[in-house]
Amino acid sequence: MTPRHGRLNGGPEAIVHIKSHFIMNGVCVRFRGWLDMERLDGIGCLEMDEKRAAQEDAILREQLERYNQRLRDFEDKQRTYQRTTQDEFEQMRRNGSGMGVGVTAGSSGMWRR
Repeated sequence: MTPRHGRLNGGPEAIVHIKSHFIMNGVCVRFRGWLDMERLDGIGCLEMDEKRAAQEDAILREQLERYNQRLRDFEDKQRTYQRTTQDEFEQMRRNGSGMGVGVTAGSSGMWRR
């Protein structure tokens, strides 16, 4: 159905064409349609917007890669910390200073409990 173009009652054109891009239920879509301003009715349709979908997909993949990299960095730091803590505990146990709770000077010269 094609909108009728023209003037109503000698006034300005009463047909408005609409085009809008948005995400609906996780899918990039484009709305195209027209609206008769005098009768307030019209017709429109949704079309998949593949160009914008590809852009959104690239952004999502980049975010996931950054997240995974941060997770790997955190796990590496956690392993390093656990290894260092375990080595310090083993050294204290070998030296016999691991008996009971006490205050000792750590490798950095800071007092620890």
